Amino acid sequence: MAKLTPEMKQVLKVVGKGGAVVFLSTCSKDGKPNIVAERFITHYKDEYILIAEMFAQKTKVNLNENEQGCISVAHPSKGKTWVFRGPCTIISHAASPNYRWHGIRAKEVLAEWGNWAEKEPPDEVPPDIAPPKLAQRGIIALKVEEIYSWEPQEAGKVLSS
Repeated sequence: MAKLTPEMKQVLKVVGKGGAVVFLSTCSKDGKPNIVAERFITHYKDEYILIAEMFAQKTKVNLNENEQGCISVAHPSKGKTWVFRGPCTIISHAASPNYRWHGIRAKEVLAEWGNWAEKEPPDEVPPDIAPPKLAQRGIIALKVEEIYSWEPQEAGKVLSS
């Protein structure tokens, strides 16, 4: 079982002002890929990565057909880059509080991360383009099963699976 290291967890917490942007990749059952850049991201426990689900229509369609997802992150100041792969889902605010997915419970994860804008306000968004209210629909969760590094000395090496 893959576990996030303290360094990976720290990089996943860096948002805004030149911090980490991650790319979430999903694929439909017929092989059509989709990739989105995301800013609201964190780790959850030692083996999950969470992203705020704001308007992930293609991602939602793909995950209904194929639960595998991939998240890549490149930290701009440290030069650390990783790819995390594993099953991925969307846990919406409409989910039953007792809904469980790969070891996490909807009630717990949504209580902590269901209102990301309150927890980590996007203060770097200029007022003229900021939406009047961020509409978070839930969270996208990826259970980390494999971790790859793209550092020159470790390029393509599987770090954990």
